[in-house]
Amino acid sequence: MFHVQTVSGPIAPDALGHSQIHEHIFVHRTPMAEKNPALRLDDPARSLEELRAYRAAGGGFLADAQPVAAGRDAERLGALSRESGVAVAASTGYHLLGFYPADCWVHSLDEEGLYDLYCGELLEGMLPWRPEPDRRPAQPTAFRAGLVKAAIPAEGAEGRYAVLLRAAARAAVRCGVPLMLHTERGENTLPALELCFRAGLTPERLIVCHVDRQAADFGPHDAIAATGVYLDYDTIGRFKYHSDEEEVALLRHMCERGYTQRLLLSLDTTAQRMAAYGGEISLCYLLERFLPRLEAAGFPPGTLADFTVLNCRRLFAG
Repeated sequence: MFHVQTVSGPIAPDALGHSQIHEHIFVHRTPMAEKNPALRLDDPARSLEELRAYRAAGGGFLADAQPVAAGRDAERLGALSRESGVAVAASTGYHLLGFYPADCWVHSLDEEGLYDLYCGELLEGMLPWRPEPDRRPAQPTAFRAGLVKAAIPAEGAEGRYAVLLRAAARAAVRCGVPLMLHTERGENTLPALELCFRAGLTPERLIVCHVDRQAADFGPHDAIAATGVYLDYDTIGRFKYHSDEEEVALLRHMCERGYTQRLLLSLDTTAQRMAAYGGEISLCYLLERFLPRLEAAGFPPGTLADFTVLNCRRLFAG
């Protein structure tokens, strides 16, 4: 039977309440955060405040999308989940290469080494965070990852990214967990999905993220959804890309095309978007602002339940 591996242990998919599949709740400093400080979320008290507010608003589950050696802190995620009451699934896998120092130990791993790393984090325990990037931690923590994160730049899964993606897809297949794929507005996603399919990953275990960073051209959304994968729309309330009204129009189009049961909603939070860090919105934005907007726009309760509860259950149930 499939289950959701959280940092507090396994839970049944049917136990998931309101879910947000792509968030960042605690992240140490990375090279990318040196360029964009909003990508650093390393104040435990503020992260806990945000999670408690999310829980009070009705949030039950979220996935933290920061992978191993890219600022993720498995032990801190475990503590935050325990203290807030929010079920948290952590990610293994990899991010864009800009998140890693030049001397990071993961650069030395070939495909088999990466595959073994990801499987170990899913089946045995995640490696702890350490400030020295060139030293691989010797022992895992007691906290297991629950899904695999992967990423492609705008150019797609070329060179080192192809090696990383193959290892990530193979690990997701072996361990029976979903894989979430960071994209740059969905560019060059179809070849990357084909690589995942060749590795044995089925569409119902794949989530493509960030395609809604452009909401004007429905074509890429239709093409990606036609493969059968899930699309995570996580640019809601991110007004540098587009308005919420444009997001509503995109969701309406996708529902009319028959993809209601393949859409997930989240916020891809940063320090600039978390109220506890002084940001513009909060983890509660979907629950308190955007879902009421969808209801007012005529989306029926069953559709909203698909977006926020049922599709995430289907994803983890395989």
